[in-house]
Amino acid sequence: MNVSIATQRGLQYPSGTEFFSPSERFPEYPFEPISKVENPVYRMVRQVLADAGLDRHRFGSSSWNPLGSYILPHSRVFILCNFVYHRRSTETARCFLAKCIHGSVLRALIDYVLIATGPDGKVVFGNAPLQSCRWSNVLADTGADRVIEFYAAQGAYVRAEDLRLFVAEKGVLGNTKRVYSRDVESPAVFFDLGENSLLAKGKGLMSPFRVMDYNPDRTDRYHSGGSHVYVINRSVLDAQVVISLPKLKVHEKVGLTCVLKGFVGAVGHKDCLAHHRFGSPLRGGDEFPTKHAFASPLSSFHDWLHRREPGAPLQGCMESLQYLLNGSLRRLGVIRGGAWHGNDTAWRMTLDLARIVQSGDHLGILHQNVQRRHLALIDGIVGGEGNGPLAPRPVDCGTLIFADEPALADRVAWRLMGYRPEALPLLQAPDMPLQQPASVDMGSRVYQNGVVVVEEKLTPVLSRPFMVPHGWRSYLRKWTL
Repeated sequence: MNVSIATQRGLQYPSGTEFFSPSERFPEYPFEPISKVENPVYRMVRQVLADAGLDRHRFGSSSWNPLGSYILPHSRVFILCNFVYHRRSTETARCFLAKCIHGSVLRALIDYVLIATGPDGKVVFGNAPLQSCRWSNVLADTGADRVIEFYAAQGAYVRAEDLRLFVAEKGVLGNTKRVYSRDVESPAVFFDLGENSLLAKGKGLMSPFRVMDYNPDRTDRYHSGGSHVYVINRSVLDAQVVISLPKLKVHEKVGLTCVLKGFVGAVGHKDCLAHHRFGSPLRGGDEFPTKHAFASPLSSFHDWLHRREPGAPLQGCMESLQYLLNGSLRRLGVIRGGAWHGNDTAWRMTLDLARIVQSGDHLGILHQNVQRRHLALIDGIVGGEGNGPLAPRPVDCGTLIFADEPALADRVAWRLMGYRPEALPLLQAPDMPLQQPASVDMGSRVYQNGVVVVEEKLTPVLSRPFMVPHGWRSYLRKWTL
């Protein structure tokens, strides 16, 4: 198992309309177009793969194939991108870069995937963003639309896919205008993990599971009576290799949203994603700490509101009222929706999904052995701190992280963000079966700019810890490096 970290101070994403091609002709580069605009990101992706020692004997030649030990010719590869939400009208371009991946990283990664798959390979990239995300907007905002345009001109099989099976249209004040089912070719695959779900092994909490802004009755049908059902878009399961392409970013419910938390992007029906248990610990929940139990009536109102059908009398007005109340409480520091360190649900759901994507088949059966290879490239050129995952503060990190094992990738990322992995249940689950088949190079190594380093000796990329969401600040003070 290998992790490679490449860091370059002052690194910026390329601009212009050159489809993010490299600005220099590397020997292995498989296409003709070269960018007239300087593209340091392409060079950085190449470096992070080379620094991992991948296909080291052919590096510098036209036959260099760094991902060839993981991806066989003719393979289908799915790249699971962080496309959580489109750019809001009040959001600066820089703030958006802290939230979603950039097309320049995606473009360079796909080039090396296509070298491995050969001309008969198929590459699909996508995600299941928030239900109200405008898909065409997020492709344009990230520059992924230009990536699609480039490969179409080259005759390569590269497609973008929205993995959501239901989509909502919302107004500026959070009112639902329309909810509709998407007509998609890839059907849903249902996995019932039952007692094997990590949700069944919680800390004795008894309140029902909840997902903010979704009908609680549907969530109850997925997670009750001993069942724990997840709905995965089959397009991900059709791949022989899955590559995660997340941001280096904090998360209000699990602390960190990099590779592992990114598996939620494979889910077709968002209402199966158990984010927390209703209420405070006093009533068997983990939605908010006991000191914020006064918010319970608003949670009850939320449940009642989302049980109603869109278009019910005064529904839009009440949804807007809830939206404004939630915003006001958030600004006052009131924790809701499981956005704190006491959330014992979201990390369990996350690891359930990680196991499914790696070891689940098309029949909804979870196997003991790995069914598909998993790689990761974390986009930390601009990282996200503060109010992640939806409104993070951008920080210049100039960092890319490549890994061939998801849990190891997240441990390294968390250290680079300035914290010890022991702080997060997400990184400490004792029965997390996420080991990969052995790579060509045996053993576990961490490379930083090409030099082997001890994982425990890694230091923060900002020379300080990332700022974390409000519900994690006091807890994480004792876990800084």
